[in-house]
Amino acid sequence: MLLVAIDGEQFAVVALIIVTLTYFFHKKGSLDYKGMLLADFFGIIAFALGGLSAFIACMVTFLFAEVFTRFGRRNKAEKFEKRTTQNIIGNGLPAMIALVLGQHPAFFGALSAALADTASSEIGMLSGKKPRLITTLQKVERGTDGGITLLGLGAALGASLVMAVSYYYLRGNQVHLLAILLAGITGSLVDSLLGAVLERKGKLNNMQVNFIASSAGGLLVYALTSLT
Repeated sequence: MLLVAIDGEQFAVVALIIVTLTYFFHKKGSLDYKGMLLADFFGIIAFALGGLSAFIACMVTFLFAEVFTRFGRRNKAEKFEKRTTQNIIGNGLPAMIALVLGQHPAFFGALSAALADTASSEIGMLSGKKPRLITTLQKVERGTDGGITLLGLGAALGASLVMAVSYYYLRGNQVHLLAILLAGITGSLVDSLLGAVLERKGKLNNMQVNFIASSAGGLLVYALTSLT
């Protein structure tokens, strides 16, 4: 683990952003109290270990995830559920672990997987066709663990592209763009596969599935970048 040299002005900006977003999303009901504190903590850790680029990457991930969720449920009858500590841990902890280990590309890979999974799940609900179970391709009801749609897969690709482009502009490196793009798509598919095989049977919960899927994205990037 290596702490970056913290710039006072940057820290002040980061602190202001955290306070502002915390207030805004608390008013919107996006996070419960504990989830909000954990998200703030992860943001501070990202800045301390990865600098401003890592902090901004976390903000991009959370903001886009919020947009995907709000957009996907805007015409749905179900109530918007607040994100909890389990959501934050499942989707964010693998990225934090990558930073602790000094693996910045893997950090972006884990975030790519987390965002792609969210996009696939939320935007996929807007599909006019019923999802198909990833293991058998049989039609299932919306919201079924392991169900996939073409719209959801397209959304996962788009979310992966968002993180790949973010990596390029924040890190100034185009060498690992394809790895980060693949990480998002892979993480989304791993999530669906685990949902169909294990979560539906109660052998894994949603937090565990999200954690494994996000970790898969980070590990894929680590494996691919180790070859270059």
